[in-house]
Amino acid sequence: MKKFIILAIVIIIGCFDSFGQEGLNVAQFLDADYSGQKGVTQVSMTGKQLEWSGLKKYKSLSVTDNSSLADKINRAVTKDGAKAASKKVSYKDGQLYVGFYSLGGKGEHRRYLFYLNRRPVGEEKITLIFLEGNMDSNSIMELINK
Repeated sequence: MKKFIILAIVIIIGCFDSFGQEGLNVAQFLDADYSGQKGVTQVSMTGKQLEWSGLKKYKSLSVTDNSSLADKINRAVTKDGAKAASKKVSYKDGQLYVGFYSLGGKGEHRRYLFYLNRRPVGEEKITLIFLEGNMDSNSIMELINK
């Protein structure tokens, strides 16, 4: 019985580890496969690919010339941003232009969203980045600005 309980705990921990963006409205966009769609670029890195950074998970989605998908992502980011532990946002012409959200968590489970909406400056492009790892907000901003 004791072995069964230990095995169950290990499985549960593994499941939580693989669902870093679970519970977020943007998760549906980060987990979906848009690789066949024109103007969509996705990047996903975990584990050894990120050892140098202190991050555990990196997912990004860039959408160009697809206003319908960009609008859906914008709404999801706005909803998630409203529940963020802290945020830094900038608006341009009444639209969310840049959003950096700290979503909470401790240690290697700290979660962040970065959103850049180039539409207010005349370019039909948005970028969404989800980060998870043992880094503070300032370190994440430095990493993004590189």
